[in-house]
Amino acid sequence: MTLSQPCVSVVVPVRDRREMLAALLKALADQTYRDFEVVVVDDGSTDGSGEAAESAAGLDIRLVQTPGVGAVEARKRGVVASRGEILAFTDSDCIPDPAWLENSVAAFVDGVDLVQGRTEPIRPMGLLERSVSVDREDGLYATCNVLYRRDAFERAGGFDDAHALLGFRPGAFGRGLGFGEDALLGWNVRKNGKAIFVPEALVRHDVVRPSPIETLRRSWMAGAFPSLVREIPELRGTLLRHRVFLGTRRIPLYVFVAATLLRLRRPAGIAALWWLGARALHAARVEKSPRELARGVAIEMAADVVTGAALFVGSARARRAVM
Repeated sequence: MTLSQPCVSVVVPVRDRREMLAALLKALADQTYRDFEVVVVDDGSTDGSGEAAESAAGLDIRLVQTPGVGAVEARKRGVVASRGEILAFTDSDCIPDPAWLENSVAAFVDGVDLVQGRTEPIRPMGLLERSVSVDREDGLYATCNVLYRRDAFERAGGFDDAHALLGFRPGAFGRGLGFGEDALLGWNVRKNGKAIFVPEALVRHDVVRPSPIETLRRSWMAGAFPSLVREIPELRGTLLRHRVFLGTRRIPLYVFVAATLLRLRRPAGIAALWWLGARALHAARVEKSPRELARGVAIEMAADVVTGAALFVGSARARRAVM
């Protein structure tokens, strides 16, 4: 094993995604870079995901069985079972481009310890659908598409799931998903090394339509972002718009709330129409059914309210303003 041809370990946690995992493993089998293993961590699946991993052709696969410990702990156990000098992370709902590993590994030169690749939805998203899109270095280092030198990963302490939610308590739903452990690790590596973004290292992420309840639960988890910004002040420059806003879609809501509190009826009415119109215009681009459009706008506006409230509570707790 040499620096010019390092061995890579691709770590993939999975739970009850047999078909998606099979598609991911096929994409990994088609990689143009060949010196790698795949460590699949089957985290308590009941649909035969582990069996799908064992039967995948054309890959060096290590299967690790865990009893439902959550994605963060599953990745940690996958790292322990791996042997590569470069650790590559992706998820069971992703499809890497055939040159993903080749382009990623080629970037580990001149002291680079972390490579973040580009992620895009596997297809255009419809109303209320969710995916992952990363087209620049955002500072979050999401584990759907990131690679580390093992020695840098270990010096930084790996994934810290005990600190992952940063004092914000969204309940068991959030603890199962994890939050912030990937960003904290990435910035810990950057303190003593070098990180780069490689747009040619492409991963396509599945598009799903969560239930309204899950949408609102995920919206509430946004309240952890102020604590994350407290821990990683650099995120104001890489992630936030104008160093404060976690996206701009809720600005009309904030104007409406401020005007209402100040008893400015006319500005409040204008802001309410602005907010409703913006959400309706977005929905109309992807949904033609009037009934589904109205339902979608209502859910998206409810998600805006929950997200805004969560960010307010989180900002107060962390003493860091994030809107």
